Amino acid sequence: MADRLVRNSISLRAMPAPDRGRGAIEPMLPALLRGVVFISVLAAPFVAALLAG
Repeated sequence: MADRLVRNSISLRAMPAPDRGRGAIEPMLPALLRGVVFISVLAAPFVAALLAG
């Protein structure tokens, strides 16, 4: 049992830790893109009405 715990702790330390400083905005990009598409779909009829006069 003890050797299994030692092996697990060593294998966890061997894995590279994710870099927190770089690429922090990448998970937000799909949500931002969905937000922009949603707002543009809502605004499209009003923009078309303004352009039509």
